[in-house]
Amino acid sequence: MEKRDILVVARLDQLGRDAMDVSGTVANLEETGMRVHCLALGCMNLASSGGKMTMNVINAVARHGRDPLVERTLPGVA
Repeated sequence: MEKRDILVVARLDQLGRDAMDVSGTVANLEETGMRVHCLALGCMNLASSGGKMTMNVINAVARHGRDPLVERTLPGVA
């Protein structure tokens, strides 16, 4: 890919292992002048202000689902 190219994905999970990985991938592509559009989000440009807000919400939901799991696992590990 080159600067000003647009990467089109059907779903966000095609960009990484988890929400944080997807967010990092989008940020890295944006830094190099590329954009990411997600068809599942109405072909939303994830580098736009609305796309960034959507990514923040998705990341918050992912963290909310992950944190209780970690909290329950730590006592078992100890």
